[in-house]
Amino acid sequence: MIRMTMTAAMVACCGAAFAGGPNNGPDVICGELHDSAYYGQTGGIHAFSVGTTSCNMGDTPADWQGETANHPVISQTIWRYDNSLGRLTQVGIGHVKHSFAALQENACGLGCSNNGGWDSLGSGCSDPYGAGLNGQQSGLGPRSEINAFTGDFAWPFSSDGQSGNTIYKRIQVPVSQIDTDDDYYAEGAYVIKDDVPFGNHFNNVSWRAMNHHGSQVLQVTGPTIRETPAIQIWQDRDPSVNITTVDVPGEGRFVVASKSVDLGGGTWRYEYGVYNQNSHRSAASFSVPASGTSNHGFQDVDYHDSIDDNISGTDWTAAEGGSSLSWSTSVEAVNTNANAIRWGTMYNFWFDSNSAPTTGDATIGLFRSGSPSSVLASVIMPSAEEECTADLAEPFGTLNLQDVFAYLALFNAGSPKADLAAPFGTLNLQDVFAYLADFNAGCP
Repeated sequence: MIRMTMTAAMVACCGAAFAGGPNNGPDVICGELHDSAYYGQTGGIHAFSVGTTSCNMGDTPADWQGETANHPVISQTIWRYDNSLGRLTQVGIGHVKHSFAALQENACGLGCSNNGGWDSLGSGCSDPYGAGLNGQQSGLGPRSEINAFTGDFAWPFSSDGQSGNTIYKRIQVPVSQIDTDDDYYAEGAYVIKDDVPFGNHFNNVSWRAMNHHGSQVLQVTGPTIRETPAIQIWQDRDPSVNITTVDVPGEGRFVVASKSVDLGGGTWRYEYGVYNQNSHRSAASFSVPASGTSNHGFQDVDYHDSIDDNISGTDWTAAEGGSSLSWSTSVEAVNTNANAIRWGTMYNFWFDSNSAPTTGDATIGLFRSGSPSSVLASVIMPSAEEECTADLAEPFGTLNLQDVFAYLALFNAGSPKADLAAPFGTLNLQDVFAYLADFNAGCP
């Protein structure tokens, strides 16, 4: 188990980054989310798309070859900040747009060198894909076919050229997830293999606010916040939120948000968001050191259409034991279509606890095989409670005869857990008396 953490970068502007000179190799970012489109709804699902402009911050042209496996793909997602709960969630994803040609514009103000062409994006140059183009169903392919860490994908992609009803393959947001009292955001990301050899594939994500036009129609507004994943919005809206970046050694990146809310009466709610920016290994579990918790919660985002429709939508369930609270799905070796936290998505977890907040390590278990099998993220979590040695049977937190019977069963079985008094290593009546003393003293 390995931990690699750092505080998430604050807002970075591609122009400022370029001012000191271009980065080595191609370096494609989402420079603008410049427009959005609404297509209506079918079956209680709204359909959207968002226009994106790429900017090459590198000193080398980036491949943009349509009809081959050497072009970027574009991810579009929609996020919700629930003002009543103070919670950020991801509420809609669509298939990725497969790019096919590049213009040589200067949207990021980097000074386009014009050393590109239709099949490459030149150094400092930009290329716009409007919302209409990014919502064109025939050019949208499954997210599950993309390795977001390497930029590789199968060509031709599944569902190439296919169209369907209003919501088919576009960003799908359930009607229930749009509330005019809440705030919404769009995130755009470029995945391109040319960035990878130069280590330039961790800054490809940007976001922009959306406003309400009509009752439930969302349109982009305000500036694009470049090179920053949308999970950063949570901390921007609530400075008490902790953001931690976790890199899987030799692989992709997760970003984890955590916070605690004092509910009064000695109770706190703990909130977490686990965002997979570009890890192909993905996440199959999330564990927080905690015990005696309640009101467990979970929210994911729904995959849809073509082969992505095969991905399970089964919610992760909470399980408490071994002094930790865990949510999980199957690993890939058990179910290739399990509901893992795949690239470009964030899942939420929450629970209540009677323990005050501190900081410690949560564990992200990885979906695909490899070493390490898990990584650690520094989060806000409940402080450890003093162990109650007399509380051995359910319902935990209450001492009764069931706890005494449980101790006697351990004693009769010769369990080391029954060895409570000197001389240690030998079970005798002193251990029984020690247990009864703990029982009569009650739990802290």
